[in-house]
Amino acid sequence: MSPVSRQASVTATLLRYLGTAARFRSIYPADHSLVQRGRGDLLQVIDLLLRDREAVTFQIYEDTFFLENQMLPEETLRNGALLKACQDRGIGVFTIQRGVSDVEIDAFVSLLIQSVQKIQAAGGAAAFLKTQNVQYIVVAPPRSSPQGGLKEVEVEPVSAYEAGHIVAQDLQAQAVRRLPLDMKKARVFLSAAIEVVLENRFSLLGLMSHHEYDESSSYHAVNVSILALLIGTNLGLEHNQLTALGMSALVHDIGKVRLPYTLLNRAELTPEELEQHDRHPVHAANILRELDGSGRVAAMVGLEHHVHYDGSGYPVLPAKTRPHLFSRIVSVVDAYDTLTSARRGAGRPLRPELAMKYIGAGLGTIFDPVIGKIFLKMMGLYPVGSLVELGSNELAVVIRPSDQHVDRPVVQVVKDDRLAHVIDLAADTSQWITTVVDPADANIDVSALLSQPAA
Repeated sequence: MSPVSRQASVTATLLRYLGTAARFRSIYPADHSLVQRGRGDLLQVIDLLLRDREAVTFQIYEDTFFLENQMLPEETLRNGALLKACQDRGIGVFTIQRGVSDVEIDAFVSLLIQSVQKIQAAGGAAAFLKTQNVQYIVVAPPRSSPQGGLKEVEVEPVSAYEAGHIVAQDLQAQAVRRLPLDMKKARVFLSAAIEVVLENRFSLLGLMSHHEYDESSSYHAVNVSILALLIGTNLGLEHNQLTALGMSALVHDIGKVRLPYTLLNRAELTPEELEQHDRHPVHAANILRELDGSGRVAAMVGLEHHVHYDGSGYPVLPAKTRPHLFSRIVSVVDAYDTLTSARRGAGRPLRPELAMKYIGAGLGTIFDPVIGKIFLKMMGLYPVGSLVELGSNELAVVIRPSDQHVDRPVVQVVKDDRLAHVIDLAADTSQWITTVVDPADANIDVSALLSQPAA
């Protein structure tokens, strides 16, 4: 595990234990066993985090936790109560320094559970800690941007991807219960995803490869959102446009919560069931139309993402000549992720290169030809996650497309059920791809290979 990954892992634990300690202290007396256990866990992880550093600084910016300049989207969404406790008490930054005592940690936890009125009466969070003689924990009000500037923000791709999974699950649950959708959390995920996409699109493509899920899963929503953002960046969309596009893609299928669960995962439907299924875009529009701002665009995308470029598809929209640009983007990536993902009742997923051929065949009819060509070039002839056989008879997994040669991507050879050496086929002309292999036929779990830690 890399130092950054290890640090983020410990940080996630610290934030969770800090929130748990505060929650227990607010419910039980100080000598209760749960309070003591929560305190002990918190002290242990703080000691671990400060063993090789003088201090650790957490920041809150745009409703998101940062560790120094590393954005923590997954940790933010899993620790919402802690985030709110800090924000309510005017804490935008807190630094825990080496030498902090158990008593000072207790005082900080006490700060998080005191009433806002009491904190204000003491002169603010910093003044409250001063009255408790705290020297090694420093708090400050929110900043206008993360320390060091936005250009230096780092995001762990796995954290961004899992944040999307959390958000999509929450949105689906809210829609099922007919509650207003909380798009504030969606923006936490989208901010992180945009940062990752702009920095290194290949990392997220690897995470998306060969996930197995059914139609009620949140993985499809996250994958479609990420792929849409990738196209958006290729089109040169600005940040606010990318946010609106990513949000629209994330909720494009929200209307399926209005369908019977048993209808979603069957490969074959009766004409009556198919008609019922094909109403999910209308349900999506009805769910999303109450949203403000970019939510209105999301409602349009929810309605139009199965309307084809030539006007066919569903639902029939006679007043429209062309679906919205975002709808045309989502149409392409929705089809790709659906075709390449294993779903209950739908048999094997289509190999990525065959899904690309399907999209290529539909340009100008089903799919916008410009958007489709951008997607085909972006993904390459052999998309990330494809299992291929080389001229050397070795099996390899595509880990990155080539910017110059769509048929000569960067691959990593599979040896002894692990990923071995990397070959850039655009640079090494002594190797070439002879054929594409179905992972099921080769008994290889590509998703597991791509998730292996680097050697």
